[in-house]
Amino acid sequence: MLGISAFLLLGNPELRAAALAPVERAVELAGFGLQQVSVTGHHFTSDTDIYAALDLDSARTLLTFDAAAARARIERLPWIRRASIERVVPDRIEVRVAERAPFAVWRSGERNWLIDRAGRKLQLVPTDLMPQLLRVSGQGAPEEAVALYTVLVDFPQIAGKLDVAERVSERRWTLHLEGGLSVDLPAVGEAEALVQLVRLLQSGRLGGARRVDLRVPTRTFVGGLDAGTAGQAPAAATGRRT
Repeated sequence: MLGISAFLLLGNPELRAAALAPVERAVELAGFGLQQVSVTGHHFTSDTDIYAALDLDSARTLLTFDAAAARARIERLPWIRRASIERVVPDRIEVRVAERAPFAVWRSGERNWLIDRAGRKLQLVPTDLMPQLLRVSGQGAPEEAVALYTVLVDFPQIAGKLDVAERVSERRWTLHLEGGLSVDLPAVGEAEALVQLVRLLQSGRLGGARRVDLRVPTRTFVGGLDAGTAGQAPAAATGRRT
């Protein structure tokens, strides 16, 4: 019978709290109530959000404070990657957190989200916040931003002019550069296409073009003209492809 009672107490939080209530009151009256909380490691997460996740109103002493449940709640906060909680007798808990790093800004409609390398949304931000970060847009862009960044690292002359990279049909990118030039990249072979783009930019052959289509490896379409066949008539296949 004692074993069954103990099992019921441990398995039912309400029964456990009721059973421990007299003990907790005695501990608190003796001067060992939960009085101090320290939080370290956070920069983007507010103290208010962390304290709310701790739910200290439900535990007046270390006796009833559920550290595992509190840690799980803290780690559900958008910025938090990892959290640890240490009880310090008699009346203190120490919370240490590690936050995710902002990697890019995802433009979704009229909203701008900071995202991490995994594409996780961290928080809404103004359009001009952290201008050094990659800007992406379109469905599926957050999940593919790291792969695009890895390619752009080898093309600083392109990355430095990039306004926003638009994910099209969740399979390829269109780069929108400063000055109004848009560049359609293929679904595979982005690096090879960017090599061709650098050559075009260095040659000065783009002139006042507003769009460059690099999706066909053997031909480059600039506006209505095929830059790979200089002197010929405008290419017939200039309609937008995805």
